[in-house]
Amino acid sequence: MYAQIMLRIRNRIAVIAHRGGAGIMPENTLAAFQHAIRLGCDYVEVDVRTTRDGKLVIMHDRTVDRTTNGSGAVKELTLAAIRRLDAGAKFSPLYRGEKVPTLDEVFELCRGKINVYIDHKDAPVEAILRTIRRHRVEKQVLVYGGLDKLKEWKQAAPSLPVMPSLPQQYRKPGGIAELRKVLPVDALNGDMVLWTRELVQEAHREGITVYVDNLGYPDTPEGYRQSIEMGVDGIETDYPDDLLRFIRQ
Repeated sequence: MYAQIMLRIRNRIAVIAHRGGAGIMPENTLAAFQHAIRLGCDYVEVDVRTTRDGKLVIMHDRTVDRTTNGSGAVKELTLAAIRRLDAGAKFSPLYRGEKVPTLDEVFELCRGKINVYIDHKDAPVEAILRTIRRHRVEKQVLVYGGLDKLKEWKQAAPSLPVMPSLPQQYRKPGGIAELRKVLPVDALNGDMVLWTRELVQEAHREGITVYVDNLGYPDTPEGYRQSIEMGVDGIETDYPDDLLRFIRQ
């Protein structure tokens, strides 16, 4: 039994492009998200933060230092200051001029084309929810976060699917059923090395979808094979081109 609230996918398991496919494109940019759409991925995973002037932008780190030519914390910079930064050149000169996108731009690009997996980093729930509703993408959004944050999401928007990583205290027989009493999760996440076939089966018995992270050393055909053999419903990867090639073969 699978959760009816979950989003529709096109591949036999969900292909989730981590930050748009950070191994092959400049992460968290419109260029990366457009490439994931062209490839035929099921989701782009995006990290949402708030600027000093209350705008929602896509940035994994607390600061802009690693991925752009600027410096400083996202929450201490205005949107105008962040938009002046180059978010592509550090990855490759081919992507010089790529901007840090806003959540509005992500939804404009992705609406009707690909699901959006929101990693809720640092932003008010209501601000993100207003943006989701304004773009009418409620049936394309999955929200990831900690248990407390996701409780807030379920109170604000019960019909939106939410997904935490499976906490350690629930990695035991009957643990996932216990978790559902704490939070009505629709999906579970976490590093693939922390999952077993038995845990996946238990999640499925509870009607919960399992999307694992194959990031790092398991982000290979052998790692994909191991995840698929556990029975997972989707894989998050920095190399969506490799994962798509693997599952299509």
